[in-house]
Amino acid sequence: MAQQSIFGASRTVYWPGEYADLVNMLKGQDSNNNGVHAPMYRYNTGAIIFAAILGLTHQRERDVGSQRQEISTDTFEAHRFGSASLASFLLLIPLIGTGDIELLRPEREEELIRKFERYAAGGLEYLRGAMSRSADSSGQAVVRTEIQRAITMQPRIATAFEEEDLHI
Repeated sequence: MAQQSIFGASRTVYWPGEYADLVNMLKGQDSNNNGVHAPMYRYNTGAIIFAAILGLTHQRERDVGSQRQEISTDTFEAHRFGSASLASFLLLIPLIGTGDIELLRPEREEELIRKFERYAAGGLEYLRGAMSRSADSSGQAVVRTEIQRAITMQPRIATAFEEEDLHI
C-alpha cells in the first residue's frame, strides 16, 4: 500500500547554494564530495532539516536568495528519521515558529514551504557564524552544542498553547 503524500502535489524546497560547503560538511564531505570525516547526515534533506531547526531555535530567518539549490518534497517524504518522514518537519517547523495552525491548510502549502526555507536559510547563516568561531572543522562540536541547546530549550509550541497564542 503506497503511503499518502503530506502535500497535495510535489513541490520544491529551496536552500541557499552559498552554504553548499556547510551542507557537505554535515554529510562528512569536502567541496568535491569526497569523504573527509564521519557524516552527521547521509543526504542533503537531513542537513537542511537540521538547519531549519537551528533557524527556529535561534529565531533566525532570511531569504534563500537567487543562488539556490532545490530538493523536492517527494525526496523529503522518502527520507526518514526513525519511523517519521522528513516531510513532517517541513510542516512542524513553520507551525512551531509561527503558532499559526492555519498554515496547514492545503491552500497555504506554498507559504508553509517558503517559511520552512526561511528558517533553513537562517539556520545555515547561523551555522556559518558558529563554525567561524570554532576550531573544529568537522563541525561536530558545534552541532553537538546546538543539538543540546535545542533539546533543553522549552518547547515553543507548549508555551504558545499555555499563552493561548496558537491561532486555532
